[in-house]
Amino acid sequence: MTAALLTAPAASRPPHPPPRSVGLCAAWSHHAAELAVPLGQELLRFAETPATARLVADGYVVRLRPGLFVPPDVLGTAISRALVVGCALGGQLQAHHVIAGPTAAWVLLGGVPPTPIELLSPTHRGDLAGVVQRYGLLRPWDVETIGGAPVTVPARTAADLLRFSPPEEAAALVHELVDSGHTRPTQIAHLLRTAWRYPGISAARTRLAALYPQQVPALSSR
Repeated sequence: MTAALLTAPAASRPPHPPPRSVGLCAAWSHHAAELAVPLGQELLRFAETPATARLVADGYVVRLRPGLFVPPDVLGTAISRALVVGCALGGQLQAHHVIAGPTAAWVLLGGVPPTPIELLSPTHRGDLAGVVQRYGLLRPWDVETIGGAPVTVPARTAADLLRFSPPEEAAALVHELVDSGHTRPTQIAHLLRTAWRYPGISAARTRLAALYPQQVPALSSR
């Protein structure tokens, strides 16, 4: 914990010690649970007050869910970012939860974590505070594991961004995923063609063609 946190206003300090880390991410895998132990010890529970908002704005802590934070220095790798999502869900984490959408892009790219957390489930939707959980079909090749945590592969992440996220946000994140080498426009186009029954696919094709007209022409046909 940073010195700034130790000197934070009393009202912004956690009233109780952070929850025990044993078992965090175990719903995903034993490997994820083992790697999550030190991350779980970094979880901070603060009341959402102006003082807490100041800590976030000044970069001393990063908000994961309402009232739940971590120091930014624990989020330096894709593995730590993936696992901290599971840590943030705690006992609400289920084996079928797959990190998706803007949250999956953040796992790969870093930066400020998006709120709310976004998950994809092949079984059913859930009602979790500070979480968007979508229901959707997931083929085996749509998911990879990062530190034992399931995350949509970059092409599926980009496709879902084009399907569900606001156009400007989706365009920026898709460009980052492509420019960083995580996926290619042709890979995204192939996924959009082979997943033609999914909701929002037609609009996603149009958006992708507008972003990369030379690489992926004529996406309107399958």
